[in-house]
Amino acid sequence: MALLVQISDSGAGLKLPIEKQQIQIGRDEHSDISLDDELVSKHHAVLEVILRPDDNRIEYMLQDMNSTNHTFVNDERINLCRLKDGDIIRIGKNNFRFEDEEKGDLEETAKLHKTWIPGVFYTKTGKKKK
Repeated sequence: MALLVQISDSGAGLKLPIEKQQIQIGRDEHSDISLDDELVSKHHAVLEVILRPDDNRIEYMLQDMNSTNHTFVNDERINLCRLKDGDIIRIGKNNFRFEDEEKGDLEETAKLHKTWIPGVFYTKTGKKKK
């Protein structure tokens, strides 16, 4: 499972698991990650989980939503960025470390679908599982 770890002055802080396909980050109280920070736009950024079944990978993309104060990954301003394990994300005064425990491996997280044959399942790639 991937997660964001909020980094505070005293070290690592709150762990935020990435459990949805799309996570809204911003100052809006209805955001998935709501940040009480005047430097954060109402709809600041979106973190999206993208399944790549063709090469058995999960990618995590971070997109800035044309925010006033921008989004930074490893101190570089980004518009759209593929996240890697250990990346540091800065939004306003808030810093997060991206941790990908699976390192993009889809084997454990592939969604299985039932067939009409009892005990036979398949993934979106069409591979049969018993």
